[in-house]
Amino acid sequence: MSGALAKYLKDFSQFVPPEAPSAFDLDMPVSSFESDFFAEPEIVVDLEEEKRKAFADGEIAATQQAKEAHENELAALRLAHAAEIEAIKTRYEDEIATHLATSVISMKQTIAADVEQVCLRLFGMVMERDFAEKAAADVSAKILQEIEGGFAGTIKITGPDALLSHIRKALGDVDNQVDYDVSTDIDVKVQMDNSVLMTRLSEFFQSVRGLADE
Repeated sequence: MSGALAKYLKDFSQFVPPEAPSAFDLDMPVSSFESDFFAEPEIVVDLEEEKRKAFADGEIAATQQAKEAHENELAALRLAHAAEIEAIKTRYEDEIATHLATSVISMKQTIAADVEQVCLRLFGMVMERDFAEKAAADVSAKILQEIEGGFAGTIKITGPDALLSHIRKALGDVDNQVDYDVSTDIDVKVQMDNSVLMTRLSEFFQSVRGLADE
């Protein structure tokens, strides 16, 4: 071999030990290897599950919203019902109070009228008794006056027994003959021959009774 070619060819006769390989002499960068080796596994998203959860959450939210709306509506109805009940209660209380007031006034008027009528009747009874007794006394006085004036005939007296008793006591013992005739009429009639004396008690008491019955 010429010296000119020897400088261009490798001398395989000489042993050249191989270079010691460096640790993990890889073609890829170390940083890339470490990144791929220690990276977290990729999370797989289940779209159907997410849709199901979203639908369930929406359904729960819609149900809660509907429940709240229903409760609010019920609360409003309760308030309106309570207001209506209170209005009805107030109206009926006013009507009852008015009715009671009217009834009390009517009762007072009726009682007053009844008391007045009773009083008039009692007053009429007292008047009847007093006037009847006074009429009997007046009749007795008139008879005595006629007897003292010279009348000597028969005297006939007709009337109720109570008044005839008063007249008997008033006349006492007279010389004239006196006939007593009991009747149901309240008036007293005295007949002396052709002369007739008669009270008007029935007419007067009828007027008093009519006043009491009004």
